[in-house]
Amino acid sequence: MVGSVNRNYLEKVMDLAETAEVLAIEDIFSAHKMKLISKGAKISRDVQEKLALHKLNKPLEASIAVQGGIDVGTVVSEARQISERIEPVARLLHVAGSGGGGCPFSVLSGAHFGSAMRTMLTIAERGGNTASAHSVMVSLVSICLAKQIGLGENEQMCAALAGLFHDIGELYIDPMYLDKTRHLLPHEWRHIVVHPRVGQLLIRQLDNFPPGVAQAVAEHHERFDGAGYPRQLSGKNISLVGQVVSVAEMVSGVLTDEDRPLERAELALKVVPGEHSGELVSAISSTLRATGASGRRNIESIPAERAHDMVQRIDARIASAIIETQKLLDGSELKTARAKDILLRSMNQIVIIRRAFRSTGLYACIGANAKLLEANNTEILFEAAVASKEFEWRLRDIARYLALHADEIDVRDKNALQHIIGVLDLGLEAMSAAA
Repeated sequence: MVGSVNRNYLEKVMDLAETAEVLAIEDIFSAHKMKLISKGAKISRDVQEKLALHKLNKPLEASIAVQGGIDVGTVVSEARQISERIEPVARLLHVAGSGGGGCPFSVLSGAHFGSAMRTMLTIAERGGNTASAHSVMVSLVSICLAKQIGLGENEQMCAALAGLFHDIGELYIDPMYLDKTRHLLPHEWRHIVVHPRVGQLLIRQLDNFPPGVAQAVAEHHERFDGAGYPRQLSGKNISLVGQVVSVAEMVSGVLTDEDRPLERAELALKVVPGEHSGELVSAISSTLRATGASGRRNIESIPAERAHDMVQRIDARIASAIIETQKLLDGSELKTARAKDILLRSMNQIVIIRRAFRSTGLYACIGANAKLLEANNTEILFEAAVASKEFEWRLRDIARYLALHADEIDVRDKNALQHIIGVLDLGLEAMSAAA
């Protein structure tokens, strides 16, 4: 973007330049009109410091291009490979294609994007992780869902493009915060929650996409019930394409699982009622009904003892969170109305999660009724494993919300919230063990 070059993005460009030819497609000037790099020059480590030290008069992203990088043909080829490799995606394609109109591959084939976006996709693809394949899968699933709920051709294209570029903002984040093996602390999420907004700004500035694309990218982590980020939008305040990409992004995260992926996706979407549009949840459910088989691959279910432990820990964490939050709300420790408002909103979310937890029937599987799990019913054990993980994430989401908004309040109130944040993120038992 205009001004200083983002160092995380610049480092990724330099990494790419070591394996591919990256050229300046125009003269690159500093903000003070000093020419830094001539048109046609190769971008390499030799110019990294020069680009890092100077503010530019035009975004670097618009002034460079990778030669032989990712194009639409590459994206469609990757999408076809995904459909052949991942059975649930093939089933989504089958159901979406049965409704008439162009097939999802045809929609994707009609996408157009410029050199800046092509370079970003190539960086993701050459980065050695799964970011590129994930983006293509989200794009493909977004098209399928858009077709299933009856969106028109223009909106299907917006869904395709927004799905493909939904995570480009992550190129600007320090890689340490994107490490999937790392448990992010609640306050560290501040580095992550900005990426939808960064992606929106990049798309607006660097390509000529329909406005709905940038909007959907900004909304892809929002939730229908207002529990998402970065703006906590809800209901119809989220565009239809934004809702589609939000569900597609979440579903794509579990479709690669070998054990009943579509059922996992349906359960993840339904575990907290109202979190996602009913129409889109129904689209996933209809795929399950239309294709019949669950996609099970003879994978052993988790031991009953472990399932019972998972359910019991979630129940204990929810109970502790409610007790500790109510204690803070009833006491005199919080001094400002803003702190109380933030905590009350969090309390309401915890209560919603408790209600959702109890409505799953898992609550009946603890204590004296543990025999329900001990009976080794594969359906109950499957739901226990999936739902427990989903509820854990929802509690961590609330911890993240509190930690991020704690910066808005008095330091004494911020300190008072730390205990609640820890209970939501780790659980009271884990906090006590770490103390």
